[in-house]
Amino acid sequence: MAANAEKTNRGLLAGIAVLILALALQVVLANRDALAENPTWRPWVSRLCLLASCQLEGWRQPEAFVPVHQAVAADPDQAGVLVVQLGFRNDAQWPQPWPQIEIRLTDVAGQAIAMRRFRPREYLNADQDGDIKPGQTVSVEIALQETSGKAAGFAFDFR
Repeated sequence: MAANAEKTNRGLLAGIAVLILALALQVVLANRDALAENPTWRPWVSRLCLLASCQLEGWRQPEAFVPVHQAVAADPDQAGVLVVQLGFRNDAQWPQPWPQIEIRLTDVAGQAIAMRRFRPREYLNADQDGDIKPGQTVSVEIALQETSGKAAGFAFDFR
């Protein structure tokens, strides 16, 4: 009889362990996007999603986009239009979706006179899609309408 009780206890403990593991798995899957924002957790959650056939939000680390070149010039074909050229590299550990690009025009005193955020669909060409891979450098060109004639400089940021 003691052997049966011992088997029952082992079976009960194994069942409890399986239930705890299943609950932990559900908690991780339910919070996968929040956990995947952490560089330590992302590889684990990514592997788990491969097994569980779930999707993760794209890695977003806008501060990891590093400018490599920038230029602004008047469009010779259109009055009042400035063409901004930006090149930047993804220094994050993982691929990232294309960022929003915030461009601020400044006057001679460095004061902002205009600002606009561009979504990827507003500045991407048809051949630029998918994520930006780690270490990949990309270039974009954005046309801005500038009617005041007071713009003397520009600044940009990634969002």
